[in-house]
Amino acid sequence: MSGAGGDGESRPASDWPEDPYPGTWPHHSYVVDDDAVVHRVEPDAQAPSGWVVRSGPRTECLDAWLGVRGRPPLAGRTAVLSFGSNRCPAKVVRQGAPLLNLHCTADGLAAVWSHGTRGDGQVVATLVDADGHQDEYFVSMCTEQDVAVLDQVEGRGTGYDLVELEPERIVLEDGTSPEEIVAYVGLHPHRWPVAGEDGLPIVLNAMTQDDVARWRADAVHWEPAPEAGPFGPLGPPSGD
Repeated sequence: MSGAGGDGESRPASDWPEDPYPGTWPHHSYVVDDDAVVHRVEPDAQAPSGWVVRSGPRTECLDAWLGVRGRPPLAGRTAVLSFGSNRCPAKVVRQGAPLLNLHCTADGLAAVWSHGTRGDGQVVATLVDADGHQDEYFVSMCTEQDVAVLDQVEGRGTGYDLVELEPERIVLEDGTSPEEIVAYVGLHPHRWPVAGEDGLPIVLNAMTQDDVARWRADAVHWEPAPEAGPFGPLGPPSGD
């Protein structure tokens, strides 16, 4: 479920389709250009930004690449953990953000299936604390405009809310952690996790979209609680 391809060559975003949710994605950092082409982003300590964009055999400092296209530099952007379909290039292109995504490893966090659905009826994900769990996600480096788009897409305040994460849980490809990072987390009942047979939330790659849709129809809400086993709450439910 984690994605197709990933050879580092520039490829159209459509090579990573978004359906079924959560879609597919590269196994490396990437940026999407104005022609909906995905370019690999690599750490490079010699580049002023610390990162370069690879287009075939050529590399260019990420900040220079962004500047030529009229986009803000890396510094000053908001780091947002993308653990669902916002990792998918085709989805990114369709909604217009977030275009710059840095591959990362996350410790003690898990993307799980929720009771929420999007407009086409597909089940969506949320994020929970998960002691001992490690997975690969993306840190979306968002401009103010990107955050505004995501606020609308994620239904901030009615579906998901922005939650601060502990930066040291997130490690980028260059071995560093963001100074600050947030995530859109389902803190409202219709975005709480779906419980599996063991009463715990279902990790995203443990079921397909079709399987979780069938299971969700008969499942009960899994409500974050200390006694829920290895999976704990990322934040308190809002009570709405």
